[in-house]
Amino acid sequence: MLNAALKEHLDGEGTTVAYCWQLTSPAGRTLGFTTHDHPITFLGITFEPGFGLDATQATVQADFQAGQEETLGFLSSESLSEKDLNAGLWDNAQVQVFLVNWQNPEERELLRRGSLGEVTRDANVFRTEFRSLATRLSQNKGRQLSHQCHADLGDVSCGIDLSNAAYTQTLSITELDAAKRLVVEGERDENSGWWSFGTLTFHSGPYANHPLRIASHTIEQGAHKLSLWSPLVLELTYPLAATLSTGCDKSWGACQEKFQNALNFKGFPHMPGNDFILAGPDTQSAANNGEKLVG
Repeated sequence: MLNAALKEHLDGEGTTVAYCWQLTSPAGRTLGFTTHDHPITFLGITFEPGFGLDATQATVQADFQAGQEETLGFLSSESLSEKDLNAGLWDNAQVQVFLVNWQNPEERELLRRGSLGEVTRDANVFRTEFRSLATRLSQNKGRQLSHQCHADLGDVSCGIDLSNAAYTQTLSITELDAAKRLVVEGERDENSGWWSFGTLTFHSGPYANHPLRIASHTIEQGAHKLSLWSPLVLELTYPLAATLSTGCDKSWGACQEKFQNALNFKGFPHMPGNDFILAGPDTQSAANNGEKLVG
């Protein structure tokens, strides 16, 4: 229901309203922007004026389908830097859009809530898709018939407690090697691949509190090295304290051997694949012994 005071204001002969965008990054940093030419403050946030953020055409679909909207903005805000945008620190940020009476900010209404997609840069303008809450209705739900587990490591259906010291540790990243891999401090007991598909979170620096996804974990001459899915574009000063959480490739083998969690496996490892009908006996393979095949 529309704010009564704001509705009365909108029904008047003249209005003093503006749009305000509240952005909250995955690391918890909050910024505010407005179409008004002076700052507007409410909810403990000061919404900056000018061309910090603006919206293009928005579409709304029937039958609960996800609509589309694009936001764009000039990089004129000191709090929203080009480097942070290029580094992906604002990808998937949470967004709230308000209509506000700038003469009395208590007269306001939350119009939309959602998240930003991937932020891209075009000359001196950044662009991103605004994903409304309705986009969740287009995501697949329920169990999936797949060899891989459809649960996420650490969620309720998985059951693994990632806060356990066996899975999550605080340690130091000492350097970035010539191959752009992060080097973990000291000699460690973890096997190669232990942190593959896991997350790394720095405690300080430009990536502080922003979870970074690990692509692979290798060991070279006793040194543990991590490759990330996305490159680090912001300059870091090492050593840096970080939290490392192990990962899972969602296979039956990892669930059974790495986590001893086979009872909670949410995949179908014995399900025949699409090419099963083409498979025939392989007399040259020692594996053709009548045992069950596990994907």
